[in-house]
Amino acid sequence: MRWCVIFKNQFLNFRQDFLLIFFVLAFLLYALWGSPTPNNPDWVELAIGLFLVLSVGLLSIIKNFLIVSDQRQDHWQIILKVFFLFGVVVPVLIGVMSGNDVIILVRDIIAFIFLCLPLFLLNYVRQTDLRCNIFFILCLIIGLVFSIRVLVPHFLLFRNTTELLYLANSPLVLMTALFFMGHAFYKIYQKASFHQFIQMVIFLALASLPIMAMFVDLQRASFAALLLSAITQALIGFAKAPLKAILPFLLCALMTIFFYDYFSQLSQNVGEKTAQVGLNMRLQELQAVWETLSYHPFSIFFGMGWGVEFSSPAVGNLNVSYTHSLLSYIFFKMGLVGLCLCLVYLYFVFEKWVRLYFSDVVKGNAVIWPFIIPIFLYASHKSFDFGILLTLILVSAYRIEKGQA
Repeated sequence: MRWCVIFKNQFLNFRQDFLLIFFVLAFLLYALWGSPTPNNPDWVELAIGLFLVLSVGLLSIIKNFLIVSDQRQDHWQIILKVFFLFGVVVPVLIGVMSGNDVIILVRDIIAFIFLCLPLFLLNYVRQTDLRCNIFFILCLIIGLVFSIRVLVPHFLLFRNTTELLYLANSPLVLMTALFFMGHAFYKIYQKASFHQFIQMVIFLALASLPIMAMFVDLQRASFAALLLSAITQALIGFAKAPLKAILPFLLCALMTIFFYDYFSQLSQNVGEKTAQVGLNMRLQELQAVWETLSYHPFSIFFGMGWGVEFSSPAVGNLNVSYTHSLLSYIFFKMGLVGLCLCLVYLYFVFEKWVRLYFSDVVKGNAVIWPFIIPIFLYASHKSFDFGILLTLILVSAYRIEKGQA
């Protein structure tokens, strides 16, 4: 009966928020046919952008560009607006004056807008609990559908399948795996009952999809994140209630025995990849960025602009327009000024995550590694997913602050 009342109230709220339909459609379209970093954007990306504008509202988006507002501004909002205005003016001018490739320049600007996505989505999402709940569910749906598309390559993919989509690299895929895995053991840890056991099995089944998707692409950092997260949560659970931790530990042992061949093959493949490529020359990549910038002292402070390319040792010395770290990428394109603004922005996001973690360990643990890995290791910082993840962290922290008020 209680669930019927909740569903009725949510349905009435949804009727009053008709434009939320466009928001949902944008995320579902992205999950089914989108790509985190499309090489050749087409009608899918255009439709996603249009749906988001229709749901959020063009006037609201324009208002977010302003530094001065009649509403109270959080510190992160102020610094993000300064960061955004700097990013759409200075690197654009430098890129145009340097004669950088226009197509690459536009793609860099789009990636930068993704990085600043909380500036446009947060105020819209956090207005109602319904929007916050639906937003989080949509994030999980993206992670699950991307995983299915990796495991079943032609699943609802009516697009050019020859393009590399990098779906398993998505921060939302890792977040989904961490969330369902953490929730599964939290359920059985909370109370040992048949009902909780069934929920645990369902959550583990859902977690297996993104884990298998990451296995296909051998995402080493993601596997390390899964292992560290499991160890961390196990230690926290054991410290709080050692007796309750016995059952989850036994279940982990049984799963390890049951899936021994799978885990053995996984560790062997990861070991072989590490032996072949090592750390993918991330330090050498940073050195190459510094050497490129050092030829032009002005560029050290303001970067070389959007659209610039360099010879990257991380990809066989090919000319590319990205780096595998958000920090080196921003330093390369926007210089020390942009890097400092970016670091302050990321600091405020991390500060919000700390509040989230101490309020909800499972959710906090699910978002921290997808947040950290693109900053240092993967080029997924250029993806739409990373902007969604940043928005999710800020939305979740806002709800906690609202509940504490």
